[in-house]
Amino acid sequence: MAPTQLEIKTKALGRLVKEESLYQEELKQQDDHINFLKSNNGDEYEIKKQIQVLDDTKKVIKEVLKKIKESKDSLESFLETYTGDEDLNLSKQNIANANKLF
Repeated sequence: MAPTQLEIKTKALGRLVKEESLYQEELKQQDDHINFLKSNNGDEYEIKKQIQVLDDTKKVIKEVLKKIKESKDSLESFLETYTGDEDLNLSKQNIANANKLF
C-alpha cells in the first residue's frame, strides 16, 4: 500500500530533524578537531582547510533548519484540515521536536 500524505510529511520532518542533529554532532567534532590541531601546533594549511569544512557545515545546518521550518509548517497546515483516522501522535511528536530547534 502506498504511503499516505500524512506519512510522507511526518517522515520527511522526522528525517530532517534527525539530519540536523547529525550535522550538529559533526559540527562539534570538527570544532574539537580544529582545537586539537591548534593546541598541538598543527599545520596552518590543514587548520585553514578544517575551518572551511566547519564553515561549510554551519551553512548546511542553516539550510537544513530552513527546510525543517518549511516541512513543519507544511505538516501543521495539513493537520489543520486533516479528517482521516490515522494516528497523529508521531506527527505531533515530530512537530514538537522541530519546535525545540527554534
